[in-house]
Amino acid sequence: MKNIKNLILSALPLALLMSCGGPKPGNVAERNMLPPVFPDIDSITIPADIAPINFNVDGATYVYATARGSVSGQIECDGEWADFDIDQWRQLTRDNAGGCISVDVTALDSAGQWSKYQPIHIFVSDDPMPEFGVTYRRIRPGYETFSDIGIYQRDLHSFEELPIITYRSIQTDCMNCHVANRCDANCFQIHVRGNHFGTIFQKDGRRELMNTKHDSTIANCMYAYWHPTGKYVAYSLNLVHQSFWENPTKNIEVYDLASDALVLDVENHELILSPLLKTKDFESYPVFSADGNYIYFCTSKPYVEQNLLDSMRYDLCGVAFDPVAGRIGDHVDTIIAASKMGKSITHPRPSYDGKYLLYSIADYSVFPIHHREAELAIMDLQTGEQRILDEVNSPSAESFHNWNTTSRWIVFSSRRYNNNNNLLYFAHWDGNGHAGKPFMLPQRNPRDYYHKMMHSYNVPDFTLQKVDLDIRAVASEINDNKLIQVGLKK
Repeated sequence: MKNIKNLILSALPLALLMSCGGPKPGNVAERNMLPPVFPDIDSITIPADIAPINFNVDGATYVYATARGSVSGQIECDGEWADFDIDQWRQLTRDNAGGCISVDVTALDSAGQWSKYQPIHIFVSDDPMPEFGVTYRRIRPGYETFSDIGIYQRDLHSFEELPIITYRSIQTDCMNCHVANRCDANCFQIHVRGNHFGTIFQKDGRRELMNTKHDSTIANCMYAYWHPTGKYVAYSLNLVHQSFWENPTKNIEVYDLASDALVLDVENHELILSPLLKTKDFESYPVFSADGNYIYFCTSKPYVEQNLLDSMRYDLCGVAFDPVAGRIGDHVDTIIAASKMGKSITHPRPSYDGKYLLYSIADYSVFPIHHREAELAIMDLQTGEQRILDEVNSPSAESFHNWNTTSRWIVFSSRRYNNNNNLLYFAHWDGNGHAGKPFMLPQRNPRDYYHKMMHSYNVPDFTLQKVDLDIRAVASEINDNKLIQVGLKK
């Protein structure tokens, strides 16, 4: 009886496949290799409850896939690509958190040959990802036009994408610098540029539109990062310039003609300035530490026209901040002198548990998104140890990264798919200094979606809830120039 039971169980997957409405497998060749799938999903680590990790099989006209949990559960799908049911997949991942899902693939090629491949293994972490989704800016990779630029949000538990604010909804030149406070969508800001401009703050259901340019500053506030209390936002003020290369391996170089840093007191509409962050050197990308008592920022020697752009290399520095008094400290610490190593550090992002600092490192530049050599690196804030995140990086540019609320997951943009479009990837962080193999933002039909993708994803960030922004009201306020003018803290 035991042998009969085992025989029945072993024959069950084939019986399930044969019960489907598609072509039936016959004369199946056993392949001693992983299936040639897109995207690469073998040995990735995912959170429970995420949208299905669907995939295409290169050269296949029909696919059967069976996903089995190491703890319990089994689901199947068949079609032109592996398209798992959302509810079934999410239940399978929940049931196997801390375990593994093995995916068996049988595929029919254009010559009529069926092939059965070695199983794909997907690890399901027991570290939760409690966020609703991610926000990002979608823009053409060449940056030639603003006509279809927008800030969007994507539900990580399904394939639903929703606009937050777009060019067509407000008819302005550009929008950027969208950021939530520690992933809290109830404390959110977006900067809008153009003839009608302003920085939109939405906090606990209340919305304000501010003019953050002051006579004492060189520009509007740009790259933003909230203080944990939600009372302050750290900003850099950047006079951004673009140049286009004749070199066929490069297209755009983005750099600053000048930049400073400051803090905005959101509640009192006051800028907090310091001579330490407003020097002849360039200060950029300020962020608060996890406890809010320190500001990390990047600084470089100033750009002068006769110098080559590859002389612009940024060090990682820091300065104390007193959130009670609303004051910036009296001296600057050099944390990593990257310029002495012939490197440039940008986009520092401290983990919310205060243990690590994630940053981009490139040969030069303040804008690594266009640098193929750009990589992600990590610093242990307790030991000072630094290293390149080899397990996450690729031969293409990695940039624009953020942590989730648990400090166990990161999202970043990468050009590894085609060296042109920045697409979103996620990686598990084990809390002991190592990251798992990254996976692409799941799509229902990955090959079809990404092959037709004409945009880049920039500045991704996690959000615990949906961003609820009244687009009509915002458009009216922007077009009517209903701005609160910021002042200076005395």
